[in-house]
Amino acid sequence: MWMNIESPKDVHFECQRCARCCGDAPHRSRVIYLLEREVQEISRTTGLNPLEFASPISGIGKFKYKMKKRGGVCVFLKNGACTIYEHRPLVCRLYPFFVRKTRAGIAFEIHDDCPGIGLGRKLQEIDFKKLAEAAKEILS
Repeated sequence: MWMNIESPKDVHFECQRCARCCGDAPHRSRVIYLLEREVQEISRTTGLNPLEFASPISGIGKFKYKMKKRGGVCVFLKNGACTIYEHRPLVCRLYPFFVRKTRAGIAFEIHDDCPGIGLGRKLQEIDFKKLAEAAKEILS
């Protein structure tokens, strides 16, 4: 798969279910990018027309849409919970990490505004290998 996976060392993480990752924060605007297949899956699952929840974009690699927001949060966030959790987009599955290509492989970095960083169990190499496997679609 990847020749080299660079990952943060000694990072602990446990999702706090705070939904901070689902919307804007005072210091940044959150964009949830979507792959074509994710839009189709969410559409099938919810019965919604893709344009009801996604806006077409271009120039962002393999991402063809971005999730719409209402009041600065994802349209699928209701009462602090994701209503499409089992079908949530890849960028949501990767959070609080993001991945980029390097000359030797890929590197994971941390979104440092996530309150779950520093809590829970220490992530291991296998955790980042699983994330890399999930992310291969956007990096190939």
